[in-house]
Amino acid sequence: MKKKKRVFDIDKEPEFIVLNDQCQAFIGFKEGEAIFSDDLDLAKPLYNDNQVATLRVYTYGKLEKEYI
Repeated sequence: MKKKKRVFDIDKEPEFIVLNDQCQAFIGFKEGEAIFSDDLDLAKPLYNDNQVATLRVYTYGKLEKEYI
């Protein structure tokens, strides 16, 4: 079975950031843990729901998408 080649539009604008239940923005992973910050300028922009699903595995509590 052939694999489909995935094409990503790198010029696409970020769609949303993810906030935890303490209104802290997701800024990335460090040593296998999801890191959140009060500084929204550090927020990592995400583009699809699969990224949020993966983040839920590494996070306790509720997550919310904030469209930007």
